[in-house]
Amino acid sequence: MKAVILAGGFGTRLRPMTCTHPKPLVKLLGKPVLSYILDWLHQNHADDVSLTLAYLPESIEAYLEARPANGMQIHCFREETPLGTAGSVKAAVQTTDEPLLVVSGDGVCDFDLQAALRFHRETGAQVTIVCKKVDDPRSYGLVYADQKGRVTGFCEKPDWNAVSTDLANTGIYILEPGVLSEIPASEAYDFSKDLFPKLLEKQCHLSAFCAEGYWCDIGDFSAYVSCQRDILAGKLHPPVPALADGVFAKQALPSGQYDLVPPVYIGKNVSIGDGAVIGPNAVLCDGCFVGKHTKITDSVLLPSSVAQDGSSVNSAVLCENAMLSCGAALYEDSVVGAGSVIGKNTAVGPHVKIWPKKIIEDGMRVSGNIKYGSGQSGLFSDNGICSAQGMPMDAVACAQFGLALAQSSVGSRVGLATDGKPASRAAYHILAGTLTAQGSSVWNFGDGFLSELYFFTAFCNLPAGVFICEKYGKIQIRLCCTGGLPLPRGVRREIESCYQNGDFSRTALSACKEISDMTSLESMYLRELSREAGVPLHNQSVRVLCHNEKIHMLLEDCLFRLEAADGDEITLKLNNTGTAVSAFHRECGWIPFDKLLTLCCKADFADGHDVALRTDAPYVLNRLAGAYGRRVLRYLEIPVDDADKDARQLALSQLYARDALFLSMRLLGILQKTGKSLPALLHDLPVFSVRRKVVPIDFPPTQLLGVLHAENAKPLHEGVALHSTRGHVFLMPMSSGKSLRILAEADDYETSRELCGDIEERLRNH
Repeated sequence: MKAVILAGGFGTRLRPMTCTHPKPLVKLLGKPVLSYILDWLHQNHADDVSLTLAYLPESIEAYLEARPANGMQIHCFREETPLGTAGSVKAAVQTTDEPLLVVSGDGVCDFDLQAALRFHRETGAQVTIVCKKVDDPRSYGLVYADQKGRVTGFCEKPDWNAVSTDLANTGIYILEPGVLSEIPASEAYDFSKDLFPKLLEKQCHLSAFCAEGYWCDIGDFSAYVSCQRDILAGKLHPPVPALADGVFAKQALPSGQYDLVPPVYIGKNVSIGDGAVIGPNAVLCDGCFVGKHTKITDSVLLPSSVAQDGSSVNSAVLCENAMLSCGAALYEDSVVGAGSVIGKNTAVGPHVKIWPKKIIEDGMRVSGNIKYGSGQSGLFSDNGICSAQGMPMDAVACAQFGLALAQSSVGSRVGLATDGKPASRAAYHILAGTLTAQGSSVWNFGDGFLSELYFFTAFCNLPAGVFICEKYGKIQIRLCCTGGLPLPRGVRREIESCYQNGDFSRTALSACKEISDMTSLESMYLRELSREAGVPLHNQSVRVLCHNEKIHMLLEDCLFRLEAADGDEITLKLNNTGTAVSAFHRECGWIPFDKLLTLCCKADFADGHDVALRTDAPYVLNRLAGAYGRRVLRYLEIPVDDADKDARQLALSQLYARDALFLSMRLLGILQKTGKSLPALLHDLPVFSVRRKVVPIDFPPTQLLGVLHAENAKPLHEGVALHSTRGHVFLMPMSSGKSLRILAEADDYETSRELCGDIEERLRNH
């Protein structure tokens, strides 16, 4: 008998397991699905077998070369372009002079094929569809047939209200030779969608044979695990004999003091630690390592996977060469892809899929799939939130973030703004809806830019502000707290912990709040921006450059209101977030942000005021403040306590230090009031140059002082400072802990570069 096995599917619903293996090579109790199918065909006297291949064909061909043929002729046909189920059979067989058996490569069974063939001949059918009665038909393609077994119609995965048959199409067909001529050559064509409806329309005879015995379509992970449970229960012949009642093993059991709870399957070269509990329904494939006091229940560990001491796997799959570190746990229907590593004490929640070769850090609570990148220990990075557990922010992640924010100590009143892009606005609606449903008051500031959100948050005295933007095709969320200042570490941890643990409380519908429209506050921003200059700008000739049209228009409007001249004596160039600005003057070229900030701070010192700045502001400002008998108070990026309380309080009244638009207007006001040119003001500043750089590190930031090995290294609340006669260096670890920010400051550009280079070399050669 001739047979064709449809083995070209991508196995999408079994990813990430099928990322590294085609579906026919997925293992059931250590034996590939394809091997079960070939053995079944051999037992039913099939002697000529063709396989249609498309996805990872080399893997299947290599397997067949290594497997004994058992007297069968086996041929492989590769689909260069997708041909569908029927089209691939036509291409693989071309013609035949006897009935052709078609078998899906997606499942296993023990049907009596000879009985199906007899039924096919007796009914005189052109096509016989082998069917199986199922308890829940909703997950299958169904076949309608009369009492004699003649097919009358089909239905694909209906709901209960449309179910009137329990005959599931098993994907096993017997075709008369003439049927192949009904299949068009070299084009995509399916049996169930195209060929069978066409034959019914032509009133051809299609029969449904209701088979007795076991059948499992391995369509998803639930079916995959369930099928192995069935084999262990004896519903299908197991690949190895039982050593004892319900204990199947390829060789003698591993030594050790552990408990086996039958039924279980143990492959060869498996190691099991003392105190481990294996089973029931546990499958440990060849080369698996199970540590001490580990629990494996209703789960599959594929070859060479590792579950270290104290870990647990419950109704889950650990793919080949994957590792579950000490104390980690996998829950129902979770799958860890090949070569991935799950960190210590990390919990992978139900239905989570982790793609191959991912590294999930220690102590995480993974509640969403991780397909790209790697799991991260927290939501927050130096650029805000742009991914959640390795995945880009999507609708689900935005909703979960909203739930976590609402339950935090700053979630009672939240201001929201976006950059105006469609994706950002969509994320806004999700976030705003989630917050209001949880009882938070949401203040909608509309479309704007980051520094404007800082202003609104401060002006409205809100506990939290959120800016949503789209960058590099991904959603990015930036947060601030009271005064538009950076979020303290304690609040970050609240939000991260709630997000990662999925520990969301339910809120009554009566607690839902309305969204407050605060878009009219833009006029307030423009008014305060105009006031920052302090005087009309009659003598200032200014040009504005910015890719952010909103920022450009606001500054242009402000300059027009203050009667500045339309010219280019000074060119102001702002970034797209409104947080940094540089200036150009013909006499001195481009002037960096650090020097413009220093000019404005000097004016405050001269007026008898202290100044509040970020930790990484230039050190020269400390010396300059001292010359005027004033102080620089530095607030932290991620404070862990109230050490920077005074700096934060002062920062509330000094918007120019973190808003480049306010700094621009303040600078122009200083020029107007003093009557000096920009080059003249710069000439009055201490001479200094700043070099900033981010460099990767291969050691924990806690070892930074030891790596630097410098007597002049001084730990600060954030980062480390080094003072020398040549200049000042500030080092601050990034949030990831895998890179450092370097700020090297000296009297001239060359020395600042040399200082930065010296630190880089010291970090490389530690």
